[in-house]
Formats: sequence, structure tokens, C-alpha cells
Amino acid sequence: RGDTGGGAGGTGDTIFALSSAPGRCGVAVIRASGPGSRGALQSLAGTPKMPPPRVLALRRIRDPHTAETLDRGLVVWFPGLGGINWGRLPGLRPAEPGEFTLRAFRRGKLDLTAAEGLRDLIGAETEAQRRQALRQMEGELGQLYQGWSHTLTQGLSVCFIPKFGYGQGLSVCFIPQIRVWTGALCVCFIPKFGCGQGLSVCVLSPNSVASTVRALEQQIRAHLRDGRRGELLRGGVRAVIAGPPNAGKSSLLNLLWRVPKCHLCPGTPCHPPVLQDGRGAGGAAGAAGQTAGTAVSAGGGDGGDPKGSSWLCQADLVLAVLDVTSVSPTPRALGAALATLEPPPGTPCVLVLNKADLLGGQGVSPSATCAQGHPATLLSCKTGEGLEALLELLAKQLEQLCGDPLLGSSSLTQSRHSRHLGACVAALARFNRGDNGDLAVAAEQLRVARRELGRITGHVGTEDILDVIFRDFCVGK
Repeated sequence: RGDTGGGAGGTGDTIFALSSAPGRCGVAVIRASGPGSRGALQSLAGTPKMPPPRVLALRRIRDPHTAETLDRGLVVWFPGLGGINWGRLPGLRPAEPGEFTLRAFRRGKLDLTAAEGLRDLIGAETEAQRRQALRQMEGELGQLYQGWSHTLTQGLSVCFIPKFGYGQGLSVCFIPQIRVWTGALCVCFIPKFGCGQGLSVCVLSPNSVASTVRALEQQIRAHLRDGRRGELLRGGVRAVIAGPPNAGKSSLLNLLWRVPKCHLCPGTPCHPPVLQDGRGAGGAAGAAGQTAGTAVSAGGGDGGDPKGSSWLCQADLVLAVLDVTSVSPTPRALGAALATLEPPPGTPCVLVLNKADLLGGQGVSPSATCAQGHPATLLSCKTGEGLEALLELLAKQLEQLCGDPLLGSSSLTQSRHSRHLGACVAALARFNRGDNGDLAVAAEQLRVARRELGRITGHVGTEDILDVIFRDFCVGK
């Protein structure tokens, strides 16, 4: 390699990083990659003899300058590129965030969707997030998009097979038609000469292409109509606690957290809690361990505070807290009370009828605890009565919002995927309309659609998005 290394994307540098968690720990993992990694291992291990490839070996880790023993540890060596001699070792440098994965992407070991899956797997906090990220890292989402791209490639491919007989040539009148097709499509000429045979042309059926593109457009539209399930599972459900004054919003938040919290002012967002799978002091509840509450507000209804209303408009799930002693637990009355909170249309709501301990022995009929199709449940934040029922209800709501990451095809997990798929669908719609009937224009729409799919997986036009994706990685990856 040269004496000067490139930037984060350069593969000629030798890079190293702490790949395990920083801070005090029993075992630390240090990773090095590049042409100087062999020499670094020989210097640190204090011996010119390399361990067998891909086999863990116990070695004394020594200071390369003083030969003083620093520690004992396991080393493993992965020869790269078939054992090519890299030449003189110019030194090592610390790795940039995500540089190891970026090098794997540049070598074609994985596409961008798999790299994003790896990033999500590292940051997964719940079991469901881990499952979704693992499926994406193993290539399911990338394979889905590449399959669609292959379908478009077939639609763009036309094969001409001229067969020339003895003494026959290519008719001049056919050349303009070839120019029309070559200006629009990918053309492959396969001349075959035979005796007594004329010119024959085999072209992909336009009707077949049109029906295939129409079916593909419907598939992608259905993929986009997943209700943001993948994004919600990856980033968390935005839950907002709303209700009239003194209904018990802060008490509910404290109950879910199981730790004392200060009283929240109307509409003031607090730190996002994580509702994890379980029923102990470690967390509240979640559908298969969903993350809930990337922005939870204990306001939204107090005094018409505009900030609380803003949080309410951005909610994925609304917990409407009502004082059961102040409202009749009938569908009509509950619906009227919910309407005063003005939740966004179509947003799932759970009505929490708080202060159930003040009802005495009256109780409430389960059939009456439903308003406008939204489920409702009794709760006493003071005694904890009804908490289990609320947690079960939240689990069902989160499951409906996020789905099961193990069922069906992989879901959308990134907003950039939605953006490129939207542009792809728009191009396919223009192709299917066939406004002017021009073959070159129609083929250009297919090329635009395929280019948008390629930008998702990183096969085309990747340079402008690589920094955005890999800058969020930890240094050791």
C-alpha cells in the first residue's frame, strides 16, 4: 500500500478499535483490520510465529518496545485476500465509526440493508427488536428488494437473435427500429449464421412486461402500507398520557416506571421509558418486548397547553386517563370525555379509568368499558389494582401497532426505504399509465424505478448516503 492512508472508506489503512463495551470489564475485545494487522499481532504477541488461521491461541500480550508483559489473552488471525503479501507496514490508526462494516460493504460482503440491520442489532434493547434486526442483517429485506430489481431488469431486457442465411444481409429498413429499441432498452445481439435462414427477431412480449410491472407496483404499494410497523418496532412507539387535570396522569407514569418521579408540568415531555417484556420491577409491559415511549408526555389536556397538544398530535398511542368518579362509565359518556382530549383521528387510544379504589363495591360492567371502539380498563394508581389488566391491554395494542417480526416478509425499518420505494412506485405508475406511448420514455420509467431500488441496497448511487448510515455505528464495528 502507499505511505498515506485514505479516509474512513479507504481499505489501504490498517485500523483498530475496541469492539467491546468501553469502561471497566473482565474481557476486552480489540479488533484490527488491514495490511498491518499481521505485524501488529506479531509485535504484541512477542513472537514471529503466527497462530494457525481462524484458531484461538493463548498468548502473552507484551509491550512492543519494552517486551514487558501486559496481559495474557486469546488471539485469532484471519488471513485476508488469499494471503497476499501486503509489503512494508506503515502503521495503524484508530478506526472510524462503522469503518469495519463499511469495508465489508465495499467488498460486496453485505448490502446497505444488511449493514443497517447490523446497526439495529447492536442497538436492540428488546427481544422483538433483536429478531427484526437479525432478519434484516441476514439479508431478507435486501433479497426482497433485489428480487423486485431483477423483475425490472427482465422488463428492460430485450434479446435480438438475428439469423443470417447464405448471401443475406441485414435489411436497411430495420436499422431505424433497432435504434428505437437500443435508445430505450438494454439490447443483446446474438448473431447466428445458417444456410437458407432469414432474419428473425425475438422480443419480450410488451403485454407480459406491462402485466408484470402492474403486479410489481401493487406488491410495493402493499409493502408501503404496513402501518410503519417496522419503524415503530425499531424506534419505539410514541405513547402520550393525556387527560384532564388531577385525573392521575403523573401517577400512572410513576406506576408504569415503578420509580418515584417528580410532578410534571402540563405538556412537559419526560425522559422516554422502555416498556419491556416482563412483569417485575424492571419494567412494565410490552408486546414481545416492544419499546414504548420515545416521547411520553404527562400532559396534553391540562389547560389547553399548546406543547401538550403538539405531543398529542405526534402520538402513536394515547393513554387517556379519566377520573372514574367524575365520568359515568358508559360508552356514550366515555366517548364524550375522550372527544374533549381531541386525540388525532385514527390514533389508537386506551382509556384508563383511574381512582377505581374510590368506587367502593360498585364496580363497573366490563361490557360498558368501551368508547368509540377504544378499549377501556379500570385502574387504581394508588393501590395498583387493575395494573395487570392494563399491561395486558397495552401489550395487545403494541402487538397490533408493531406486529410480529417473525411473521411474514420483512417490514420497512428506515424512512429512507419509504422515500425510495415511494419514488419507485411513482415511476411504475407513470409506466403503467403510458401517457404518450413512447417506448423510450416508458423504459426510462423502469430504469428510474430500478435505480431507486438500487439506492436502498447500495448497488447504485451510494456515496451520498454512506456517511449517513455508517456514522451511527459504534467505533468497533
